[in-house]
Amino acid sequence: MKDSQPSLSRRRRDLYHVGNCTTTTIPLDLIIEILSLLPAKSLLQFQSVSKLWFSTIRSKTFVDSFLTRSKNRPRLLFTFYLKNSWEKFLFSAPEYDDDKSSSVLARYDMTISDLDEICGSVNGFVCFRSVVSSKPVCNNKTTVYNPTTRQIMKLPDVTSGRRYVDALIAYDTVEDQYKVFCVKMFDRKTQQQQEHFVCTVSSSQKQEWRKIENTTGGSYKCVLLGHIFIDGALYYRIDQSRIVRFDVRAEKIEIIKTPKESHVSVAYDSALIDYNGKLGRLVGSCANNLVTLWVLEDVEKQEWSSMTHAVPYQCGSIHRDRVFVVCEAGIHAGVTMMFRLPFRVCYYDLNKKNIREVEIRGMEDGDLRRVHGFGVLTGYTGHIENISFL
Repeated sequence: MKDSQPSLSRRRRDLYHVGNCTTTTIPLDLIIEILSLLPAKSLLQFQSVSKLWFSTIRSKTFVDSFLTRSKNRPRLLFTFYLKNSWEKFLFSAPEYDDDKSSSVLARYDMTISDLDEICGSVNGFVCFRSVVSSKPVCNNKTTVYNPTTRQIMKLPDVTSGRRYVDALIAYDTVEDQYKVFCVKMFDRKTQQQQEHFVCTVSSSQKQEWRKIENTTGGSYKCVLLGHIFIDGALYYRIDQSRIVRFDVRAEKIEIIKTPKESHVSVAYDSALIDYNGKLGRLVGSCANNLVTLWVLEDVEKQEWSSMTHAVPYQCGSIHRDRVFVVCEAGIHAGVTMMFRLPFRVCYYDLNKKNIREVEIRGMEDGDLRRVHGFGVLTGYTGHIENISFL
């Protein structure tokens, strides 16, 4: 009696034909709709399903659509190294706009070696730099990472002599290009003025640093901690009274003067934020728990407006155990501050005037902390996932 079950080879052929018919009969718009519901990790894995899926997921239309959705679900980005190791660990956690959420779970993204300092992120691309010293020359290495795709882009070294160099990442919204802006600082010994360079980040063309004419009209010694990218322009502080604005598309530099009333001392915190598409400068006092928001209403006329808020005690008195202060004005429209023990994030909404604390779980493993301990820990709000490859 013959076996009524089909042979293995026949079942494989039938399965192949069924699978083949299924993939060819599903409309492309339905495939795109299904793919749009998937997380970034799944999309990167499903690129290998077929040429159609690969081309669809890599298409500019789909990538841009994913990026738009990602902006509605930003993440907190954390970087730290262990005290006995210079390897940097990247973690991220969701920024929940949910008053009921009291804790979130951090996710390990990647490990980075041989790089010292994070230089910010834009649209999910993170910029790192390191300094390799070999007297009398210092070579500054700059690298752009995408934690979502794990793509690494190494830029040409910047030879600076003994001068300090800083690098910031920005995005040209017109040409759809990512650029790294580099500053060689003023040299007090030689009286050599600061120099500015820019490099377009791309894997399809030669990367090189282009020098930008110094149009700032003045010298400065350093780039202060904290910068912001808003609507095609990069802003960074150089002292209490001045902010540099770099037009990413035109590659031009100008200095913006801040109101005298906004100048702060060491006892105050100051940070730049995106306030409804305008440059905002938050100035906070640890002594009286007040936060003043200065908003640049007109870039050309350099006109500012201001408003002052009284923040809750637990948000204002963080100078004792503060790890890093970050601010943003997107979903939370206010101040974001981070604490180390226990590791948590404090959100203060400037519009709703309420405060919410969220504990970050998954990063400070007890055994890991006891054996190695934390090195420098930094945090950034507004990080988003991006499946784009440069």
